[in-house]
Amino acid sequence: MVDSIFYIIAGVVAVSALMAVVLRNLFHCALFLVVALFGVSGVFLYLNVEFLAAVQVLIYVGAVTILIIFGIMLTRNVMDEKTKVVNNQFFMAIIVALFFTGVAFKAVSQSPFQGNNHPTVLASQNNGHLVMTAVSRPEEVKRTDVYALGSEL
Repeated sequence: MVDSIFYIIAGVVAVSALMAVVLRNLFHCALFLVVALFGVSGVFLYLNVEFLAAVQVLIYVGAVTILIIFGIMLTRNVMDEKTKVVNNQFFMAIIVALFFTGVAFKAVSQSPFQGNNHPTVLASQNNGHLVMTAVSRPEEVKRTDVYALGSEL
């Protein structure tokens, strides 16, 4: 049941991203981009990373996509029927996309993290604690930033 939720969200993201690339109407492409970005935030929620989901919605869906939609709406002749939106390099783009898809599949198949060989959550928490305590303390980072800012003035 839990895995089916992920597959539904991933399917919505994949279909909406494909529609954002394939459709000829730029405004509809931007709307499908919004759906794809919301889906990515749903994947973050599924992974229990609520902060990244909130950042995804606020920055990408809330700001970047609204700027894209305003840019489309305020540009002349973009929504016109006479404007050519299709690129002439369609087949070359398909070949390049298939090549990089093959590279990605090969990289995943040769990954050392096969099956249940993933790092545990406890190991990640220990690494985060180690970075924030032994490697660099937050007050040192702030002090370094202040010195860097003072040297630029």
